[in-house]
Amino acid sequence: MELLIINATIVTHESVDKNQWLLTENGKIHSFGSMENCPEHTEIMDAGGMYLLPGAIEMHIHGGNSVDAMDADMQYVEKISAHLPSTGSTSFLATTMTSTLDNIERALMNLADYSYASGAEMLGIHQEGPFISKKHPGAQHPEHIITPDPETIRYFQDISGSRIKMITYAPEEDDGSFLRTLKALNIIPSAGHTDAEYQTLLNAEKNGLTHVTHLYNGMRGLHHREPGVIGFSYMSETSVEIILDGIHSNPEMVKLAYDNITSDRMVIITDAMRAQGLPDGVYELGGQEVNVRENEARLADGTLAGSVLTMNQAVKNMRAFTGCGWTDIVKMTSYNPAAELGVTETKGVIETGADADLVLYDHDANLVHTIVKGEMFM
Repeated sequence: MELLIINATIVTHESVDKNQWLLTENGKIHSFGSMENCPEHTEIMDAGGMYLLPGAIEMHIHGGNSVDAMDADMQYVEKISAHLPSTGSTSFLATTMTSTLDNIERALMNLADYSYASGAEMLGIHQEGPFISKKHPGAQHPEHIITPDPETIRYFQDISGSRIKMITYAPEEDDGSFLRTLKALNIIPSAGHTDAEYQTLLNAEKNGLTHVTHLYNGMRGLHHREPGVIGFSYMSETSVEIILDGIHSNPEMVKLAYDNITSDRMVIITDAMRAQGLPDGVYELGGQEVNVRENEARLADGTLAGSVLTMNQAVKNMRAFTGCGWTDIVKMTSYNPAAELGVTETKGVIETGADADLVLYDHDANLVHTIVKGEMFM
């Protein structure tokens, strides 16, 4: 399939170029350039000056459209892949969570059988837990939390078909052997659901820690005598996730994080659960009942249990909360995740030969169209 997009404002992590055209062919970006040299074509979409960006990469999403990665059912991939383009996400990491080892094993084995068919592409697995801190479980079931164990993660990576790309764990619970194993297995280590002190995190960073899971949530707080995970996130070189629903972190704290971390290191996530895209009601997450009401997902005790945030709303919120530019949005939704995952030759960029994963936003930051591998989904 070929598609010529005309009159677009092309945005990358480095530039904003007005009056551009872009041609897709066989799922790839074939060519692009100034409207002064626009080729002729039969299949044309007029962008009307709107912003054409690389599609978002969801690094932390449990589910949506009624399914969850822990369902251990291939319907999960089919339904979430079909759903995510409507939110502006063109690829994702299927995110598991703390549960029994048997449940995690079934989920990983199910995801090991993945092969791309259509819609948003699964780039791998983000395993959140069970190697986390019981002091900060959040909505992760505390009964199933275990100490970081190299043999267990080797087994998990084996049965997943080496699809695990990231693991959220508590560095203070590790004697160093777990982190070394993650690096040997080419898994991104992310500090999350952790009570780690600043010095512990600095030491972990020296030995390969490169990511922090959902800033402010599930972690030791900021103190004037102990910077903790938040202070580390502000001052380190790691990538830092943040949930942009205005609930997990209010707008002022998002702005504070953005000003300190900047778009060079920040990654926008939704941390969405199966109720994303569905009406209010009672849903399930990790074997626990979740009440979804007025865009909030909570356990019976009031604990936030993921979100129902969509990426397109996160983009709109980020611009409203921080006043950031469109190049910053590309970095935080697409280029930074692609760089961490080592896929910038095909994802997170607008370059000849890259996948034609594209999103079009209007001047009010509303999502208008999503294209995945050259196919129009909305």
